[in-house]
Amino acid sequence: MKNKKIVIIAISGIILLLGIYLGIALFYSGRIMCNTWFKDVNISSCTAETAEEKISSILHKYVLNVELRDGNVETITSNEVGLELVLNDYCDNLIANQNCFAWPIQLFKKTVVENEFDIIYNEKLLGEKINSMTCLDESKMIKPEDSYVADYKSGIGFEIIPEIMGTFIDKQVFRDVISESLVKLDDKISAEENDCYINPKVYSTDKKIVSRAKKLNQFVNSQITYHFGEDDVVIDGDIIYEWMNIKKNGTATLKEDKVREFVNGIGAKYDTIFRSRTFETSYGESVVIDIGDYGWWMNRDAEVKELMKLIKKGTVTEREPIYYQKAAQYGKQDYGDTYVEINLTAQHLFLYKKGKLVLESDFVSGKNTKDRKTPEGVYGITYKERDATLVGEDYETPVSYWMPFNGNIGLHDATWRNKFGASLYRGGGSHGCINLPFKVAAKIYDKVEKGTAVICYELPGTESTKITEQSDEEIALFVVDAIDRIGEIKKDRMLILEEFLPRIRQCYKELSGNQKRYVTNLSKLEKAEKDFKALKHKK
Repeated sequence: MKNKKIVIIAISGIILLLGIYLGIALFYSGRIMCNTWFKDVNISSCTAETAEEKISSILHKYVLNVELRDGNVETITSNEVGLELVLNDYCDNLIANQNCFAWPIQLFKKTVVENEFDIIYNEKLLGEKINSMTCLDESKMIKPEDSYVADYKSGIGFEIIPEIMGTFIDKQVFRDVISESLVKLDDKISAEENDCYINPKVYSTDKKIVSRAKKLNQFVNSQITYHFGEDDVVIDGDIIYEWMNIKKNGTATLKEDKVREFVNGIGAKYDTIFRSRTFETSYGESVVIDIGDYGWWMNRDAEVKELMKLIKKGTVTEREPIYYQKAAQYGKQDYGDTYVEINLTAQHLFLYKKGKLVLESDFVSGKNTKDRKTPEGVYGITYKERDATLVGEDYETPVSYWMPFNGNIGLHDATWRNKFGASLYRGGGSHGCINLPFKVAAKIYDKVEKGTAVICYELPGTESTKITEQSDEEIALFVVDAIDRIGEIKKDRMLILEEFLPRIRQCYKELSGNQKRYVTNLSKLEKAEKDFKALKHKK
């Protein structure tokens, strides 16, 4: 009996629940399901008519916010554009298409229905609204501007000016985007994200603009510094910019004529070759010397090419110009403090080394005739040579120390002379060279280098009667020294020895009997001649 009651109660409960379920299902057969929304409007449990009213009420408060690039916002209300919802049977269809028996499931999930109905607006009103917007006032619009490389600025160079995005709107695109948003009842749109703006065509990050600035700045970032003694000459971006020829496509070249003008300018200022000099003599008097080829002489063509190459590479460096010829130092006294001073009037020379007098001697210069007189001027030692043979129209003379400084005119030993100085040059002078005692020539040779200045001048009032004699022993040193330098007799020296040994023998023959007495190493010459002959025969 008890069990029967339980069964009856259970069946009654089931029937009750089923009745409630079916009752609610029946309720939703004519209403929109629970937990149903359109946008932010709750249309749960509404009849079709009530739901339409609620959905239509959206228009009363609907506003489309148009976000602009400059941070401002334009608004469009439904009334301003005549916005209407054409619902027709939309809500009836929602009810018809829902499963009213699924109401228990719907209790636990939110359903947002789509606006599957037409939304219309007044085209004329929309056009008027858009045209009235501040953002479309062309007088207030900022036009977009392309990025570009600005003209050169001192200390800055060629700067990339960033693009200006501007606020210029494409009206047609703008209207299309707004129209699309209205019919979707969007509450906001971004004009930027929807590509409503007319943008620049060239940006500061574009490869072409970056490359153009880089190439132009490579020129003006160069800095070439020349040091001319105490003077510094700096070629910087300001100067280089004036030398640049910048084409419309942004490429640049250097104006060679401008670079050459600059190089010619520093050459004219700092080259000293063929310039007049005031020289302080060892006699305390000054002489003006405007003859001679000593001095700085810039290779201007080569320097122009090198300078252009360095600038194109963007080089920062300190450099010395390319020279045909250099002097000892920059400035008025370009010959420095090491030089040979030759007073042709006194027939006396001085050798200064680092400012100190290290040697002085009498000499014999060129014969006092037009074709043989030693010219004045400032020159440089062209080169140094041992055992040279001086050849002229009517002479061929061997010397041990040869130091040319003015063409074929040079300093050398003269062992055929036993007297130097005074006025010997007037009647028995050389062909233009400075004839020296053997020991003096040797010392000078040891202390001068290629390029050492030789300063020749005349100074009336310093005529001298003093004569320096060269002894037979010193004259013989010419041969003694040569014998001591014969060296090894071997195959790889055959050509040298074939010329050198007969030369020594001939010089020995030309010595006087008394002079030959001082050739104490003659046996060394004889042995060398014998060994050479044997080696030659063996060959």
